[in-house]
Amino acid sequence: IQNGAVKNYYTSDGLAHNSCWAIVEDKNHNMWFGSHGGGLTFYDGRKFSIINQKKGLIHDKIRRLFIHENLLYIGTEFGISVLDIKTHKIILSKKIVGSRNLFQVMDFVEINSEIYFGTFNDGFWQVDLVAKDIKLINHNQPDIFSIHQKKDSLYICHSDVINNAISKISIDDYLSNKESNIHFGSSVFWNFVTDKRGDIYVAGNGINFSTGGIYKIANNQITNLNDVFGVDSFEVWSLYYDSKNDTLYIGTINKGLFKVDLKQQIKYYPPSFYNKSKLDIVSITNTQNTQLILHKNGLAFLNGNKIRTEITNSKFFAFAQYSFHTKSNLKEYEYFSSFSKTSIEAFELKGIKIINSKIWVNSTIGLFEINIDGVILGYYPYSVSAFDFEKTNKILYQVAYGRFCTVDNFKNNTSFTEFLPNNLNNPKEAFSILPLGDKYFIFSSSNGLYNYKNGKFYSYYFNNIWKENELVQAKINDKKEIVIANSFGDVFIIDVLKNFKIIKKINRTQLIGNSISFLECYKDYLFIGTEKGLNIYKNGTIRLVDEEQGLIAKAFSSSNIYGTILTMGTQKGYFEFDFKNYISTENISKEIKITGIEVNFETISQNHFKWLSYNYDHITLPYNQNTISINFEPQNAQYPNKLNYRYRVIGLTNSDWSKWTKDKNINLTYLPNGNYKIRVEKKDLFSGIITSTDILKIQIKPPFWKTWWFLMLSFSFISIIIYLIYKKRIRAIKNQERAKADIQKRLAETKMEALQSQMNPHFIFNAMNSIQNYIIDNNTDDALMYMGEFSKIIRQTLNNSSAQRIVLADEIEYLQSYIKLENMRFKNQVTFELTIDEELDLFETEIPPMLIQPFIENVFVHAFDSRSLNPSLTICFEQQDNYLICKIIDNGKGIVSRNLSKLHASKGIDLAKERIALFQYDNSNPILISSTLNEGTTVVLKLKIS
Repeated sequence: IQNGAVKNYYTSDGLAHNSCWAIVEDKNHNMWFGSHGGGLTFYDGRKFSIINQKKGLIHDKIRRLFIHENLLYIGTEFGISVLDIKTHKIILSKKIVGSRNLFQVMDFVEINSEIYFGTFNDGFWQVDLVAKDIKLINHNQPDIFSIHQKKDSLYICHSDVINNAISKISIDDYLSNKESNIHFGSSVFWNFVTDKRGDIYVAGNGINFSTGGIYKIANNQITNLNDVFGVDSFEVWSLYYDSKNDTLYIGTINKGLFKVDLKQQIKYYPPSFYNKSKLDIVSITNTQNTQLILHKNGLAFLNGNKIRTEITNSKFFAFAQYSFHTKSNLKEYEYFSSFSKTSIEAFELKGIKIINSKIWVNSTIGLFEINIDGVILGYYPYSVSAFDFEKTNKILYQVAYGRFCTVDNFKNNTSFTEFLPNNLNNPKEAFSILPLGDKYFIFSSSNGLYNYKNGKFYSYYFNNIWKENELVQAKINDKKEIVIANSFGDVFIIDVLKNFKIIKKINRTQLIGNSISFLECYKDYLFIGTEKGLNIYKNGTIRLVDEEQGLIAKAFSSSNIYGTILTMGTQKGYFEFDFKNYISTENISKEIKITGIEVNFETISQNHFKWLSYNYDHITLPYNQNTISINFEPQNAQYPNKLNYRYRVIGLTNSDWSKWTKDKNINLTYLPNGNYKIRVEKKDLFSGIITSTDILKIQIKPPFWKTWWFLMLSFSFISIIIYLIYKKRIRAIKNQERAKADIQKRLAETKMEALQSQMNPHFIFNAMNSIQNYIIDNNTDDALMYMGEFSKIIRQTLNNSSAQRIVLADEIEYLQSYIKLENMRFKNQVTFELTIDEELDLFETEIPPMLIQPFIENVFVHAFDSRSLNPSLTICFEQQDNYLICKIIDNGKGIVSRNLSKLHASKGIDLAKERIALFQYDNSNPILISSTLNEGTTVVLKLKIS
């Protein structure tokens, strides 16, 4: 049995026999089962193994097992065997033919580290392991059914003889074969246990008489507890006491197993406890050491739960009738006439209050005044549903189903005041009046809360202070705050002394149950009765007490707290709950273990389980086994029905807590690959504690195509492919760029050659024209000189045009020859000046050929005309850092006035820039031109010296 759930084991599971008569647990927490017909079964939490007659057992019909140290004593119908627990070997077997051809071993007992046993017909024996034998100790009363030791005494059951079934005797006397003089009990008692208080419980099942049941031995007397424990079987055969939880298990032959909580924090007093057929309780209160219970049939005065005296309904009614006839002033009371005609059948007690050391009971015919001794002192025919006293003689009361009234001298019915309901501040339908501070607070079932002071009423509802109107319960706590419950199940704690302030609202959803039947206050605790049981509230935590703790009836009609005892009245008697230990005991959270796992709807191997629990904290599954069902159980929860659970999957995206439920099953469908933790929260309604436990780690392995090694291999392969493609592409781009560069270079050279090829014919034409003019003018000397220079220029041009670079000295020589020829055409009118920086090495500095000539040609072609006075041309070469600076300066017309030559000049400049960029791509702005109208032009070439 685990948490109320039963799992059965049969021979099909490995048990030796289905008739199991004895169970013991060794110190290694392994189990031994003795069967009546199949021998001994050993269970280590995983599997069963059998030891029977074939393996050396004395007999297969086992009646009793007993463990002492590392030995298992096995009592059978034909003798005993002793087994070594460590080796599972039989070390002693003894079979003796008894008086009836049997030797039935009934029970074992350990006395001073020696083991004894009793038999059914053959007396009391001792096991002698040294001699490997057994010896008879006592044969005075040979028929022994059971033996129990408590301190230095033995309790021995011999038979079911009336009042003589159990003998109590000292151990020394019994071992000395002396007779016992203490006898009690009238049944066959098969089993004894002693609880931690020293109380002895015995299991009885008579053979000759129907006298069985569960009994308790105290002061050499035996008491039947079937009614107290609620055990409805008189065939009790076995007992087990759980000392940790103070619980008694009672095994019966015909009605199953009973579990009894011996702590008995809740005690039940049914009507039969007071020899009553009915105890319909109306109200409960305490005064001094007396408990007052008002029930439908009277008022009981109790001391120690025993009725000291009682005023019955007939006594109340008779006193009222006597008052009607003897007290003439009662005729002045409003309800005298109707009450005096009421019959005893219509008489009913309604409520009780203790005010000014007097007991006041209201009924359907008025108020009764009673002293603590149970003597009725007075009767007053007021119809009240709620009342209290403002002064000794001034009563405030609500007329049942009527108006609210006050009477200054209620005993004489003088100064009567009636408060009409047309004033909204006047109370109506009040069910309780409580004094607090200098005011009286009145609670209505229809109009909410009122207060009363100095003859004036004030409505919190109609003055819009607090819009709760349907109130059902009200009490004052230790902090002088009002605690109120409404008909919807909400509870309010309100400070009304300084100013109206709601300290706390306990929402109906926090409570277990829908309707509130009583409220009680104790320090910081609230005791709230509902149809589900007793809610104990403190600081937002709710604890529940119900039938599991013994609160078997929950239709509460009244309540009262006196000290640390809460009394709860019902129609079927009342309960006393001593909550002192309950509220101070710290609850120990029980471990949660997994009891079953299904993967893809198939149960996993039981080899993974031990003692009904999964033996690991993790499980690893392949990617295609990812639908998992998990069953879990708390370990030996004292009140399993008060446990609620919820869970979440840590590691799963968007996994939130599940709803609170009693279900102990978790279903996970199609978990993606990854690592997860199953976290379970347990809410214990008995202790009010919420605990969290990680019950299982789950690893879902990814498919091979999602494994790290596959991904790494794929990544490496793809990377290599991409790298090879990249390398090939880079190589192709480089080849393309190289080819493109060669083409561009060749294009530039071609352009230059084309430019030169254009320039040369033009220059040759001009030169030939000049020679022709010289010949026509018969200027033979100039013609010859011109032809000489011209041939020199042609030769240098042919030489330079095929070179990529020439030294600056050759370029200057070429330019001087060119300028000389051009100047001859101008009849040497152009003054030419050449300046060279002294630091400039003309033979080491190289420049592209034919780069400067087009700019000089422009000077002679476009800068001067017939109107130019003193034309001049200056060429300067200088070095600035790593650059050669060439300046071509003329004093001609300026570039602005030029027209036809613009296109030619612009094209020549662009070609020169493009040519320089091919060789010197990092040379920015290599050509600068500045010009002023009629003041000349300056061209500056900036070439990087290689």
